[in-house]
Amino acid sequence: MTIRRGEDWGRPGPLPGDLEWFDDDAGAAIAYRDGRRDIGVRHGDLARTLGVREGAVSGESGVACPIDVMQVSSSDGRRIVAVAHVVVRDRRWGWWRGRFVALMNAQYIGKWDVAPRGHPNDGRLELLEVDASMSIRQRVLARRRLPTGGHVPHPLITTRSTARVSITVSSSSRVEVDGRPWRSNSSERELTIDVEVVPDALVVWVPGVR
Repeated sequence: MTIRRGEDWGRPGPLPGDLEWFDDDAGAAIAYRDGRRDIGVRHGDLARTLGVREGAVSGESGVACPIDVMQVSSSDGRRIVAVAHVVVRDRRWGWWRGRFVALMNAQYIGKWDVAPRGHPNDGRLELLEVDASMSIRQRVLARRRLPTGGHVPHPLITTRSTARVSITVSSSSRVEVDGRPWRSNSSERELTIDVEVVPDALVVWVPGVR
């Protein structure tokens, strides 16, 4: 059951004896795809969202946090799972030119606080989109504020919460799923990517008691 506003979240307890630990978001997503429904995380953007401190080590107890995952599919027939984020950016210029889209289950992308209002167990993803017309000067200013989550409001930055979304990406775009490139072999100039939230899909353990 997804979390409701004001409810406590996370259950302290002894770690399962067969718990497998992961140090990046992509590894955690692969574990879910392979059928695991209880995992541990120590590093990555999902771990940071769940309150894991740098250098945390796993002992005998931890906190179990139910989270949602994102099912990702594309019009060329590919499917993948994401636990943290899906990012679309210009293949050559990255953040600095062109359209930028972040679909967030986690709060962070590296040092960037992209979705401070989101929650990984609310049954929704947070969408942030930067219009291609945004100037480099405006992007410099916005990028300075990203570490603190202060990048919005801005007329060329769109944000919303949704349970599912469909976006069209061009061949000049780079798609990253949980920090790893998601390459297409399609010759089409445009692809459609569909992302849908799967609520309460995974229980993620974090070290120690928060």
